[in-house]
Amino acid sequence: WNAGMFFWRVSAFLENLGSSLPKTHAALEKLADFIGTRNYERQLRAIYAQLENISVDYAVLEPATRAEGPPRVFVIPAEVGWSDIGSWAAVYQLLAKKPGENVFAGPGHTLDGQGNFLWSPSKFVAAIGVRDLIVVETPDALLICPRDRAQEVGKIVKWLEEQELRKLL
Repeated sequence: WNAGMFFWRVSAFLENLGSSLPKTHAALEKLADFIGTRNYERQLRAIYAQLENISVDYAVLEPATRAEGPPRVFVIPAEVGWSDIGSWAAVYQLLAKKPGENVFAGPGHTLDGQGNFLWSPSKFVAAIGVRDLIVVETPDALLICPRDRAQEVGKIVKWLEEQELRKLL
């Protein structure tokens, strides 16, 4: 597994994209004409629906590694400060300035609370005596779980899909 971080000259990327995915290349060239205009978002929505559903790894990177001639792809070690923000616990780790800090997204206060992530942009959250919880409020749902089990949210997502409750996602 890789983080999917690539460094290219724009010209090299576009050249490879044009060879691998000519329709996508043409669509992006068309979209470029709308950058900075009022119509950009509308054009993006229209174009996006027509693009091939393929990752840049398969579409551009892998064909470039098989191209004839001198090597065109290199792997280099780099420390870029990347973190996989794949769970609410990871968001907490990113936002907490010090261990055990309570992190709020919205108004709130804790009394004898520690290490909580409280995401409630529209409602005041008061928490008393709780530790290491994730609380996430959306317009239609409320998630509450221990921070060390945040990676299990996918199980709830799967259950909601099975129950045909996609509106809650």
